[in-house]
Amino acid sequence: FFLPLSGRREKGVYFCRIAGYSPEIEAFIKQYYEAARRNGVIIDGRIPNPDTNQLAYFSEMMGAQFQMDPAFLDQRLGKWLPRMSQGQRETVVSAIYSTLQDMQRSGKNENMLRNAYIKYMCWLYYKFERIVNQLGSETLPKILYDGSVSHYELQLLLVLSRAGADIVLLERAGDGPYLQLDSQSAWTTLWQTPDMTPFPEQFNLKWLQQELMKQANRQRLYGTPPAVTNCTNAWMKKPELGEVRTLFRDRGTDS
Repeated sequence: FFLPLSGRREKGVYFCRIAGYSPEIEAFIKQYYEAARRNGVIIDGRIPNPDTNQLAYFSEMMGAQFQMDPAFLDQRLGKWLPRMSQGQRETVVSAIYSTLQDMQRSGKNENMLRNAYIKYMCWLYYKFERIVNQLGSETLPKILYDGSVSHYELQLLLVLSRAGADIVLLERAGDGPYLQLDSQSAWTTLWQTPDMTPFPEQFNLKWLQQELMKQANRQRLYGTPPAVTNCTNAWMKKPELGEVRTLFRDRGTDS
């Protein structure tokens, strides 16, 4: 997760969900939270639906037109999010179009597709604008979602994943709600290890933030913990003072 794009074996993004706890997972989530805080988006609960003012601004700027067409989406997105490069915009357009096609194949009518398009455009602008110009870059942006993801939210996260963002879904209530949306786990990977247990009751993003703050305060007081542990006299065959007579050249070469 923390390797640059060029350093990954798969040369792609990761979209996983975590429905159980272990000390390893706690350490990973702390590190991932910090990465998302620096270069990404943290979602605690649901992404709010666009409010009246946001919808009015979108309508004023973009109009009410909608076409199920990549060229239309490219033109609209270029006007709505001008900071994106052409390559990033093409990637996001392809991802949105692919997601709308998935919805169309599942029986959604044109009005539903239009509503999804407006919701996605508003969410991209109001919630994810800070990362849209970094999608697919060498240092991939990170998204951390804590909660039971909704259908529309999952579709938008799928757009961002396809466009080039790492995503972790933190499922403290278990994997059941997610499987109702993606019963075959076709879109994400479930992180599973033998030692996983249910999440502790106090484990949430606010608790995590407090723990990271305590850790930062400890480092300010005592410095960064050493990266290596001292190991002395590993060459000795037995823990006796007589070993001091061993010649230097016979004491091994391990630094």
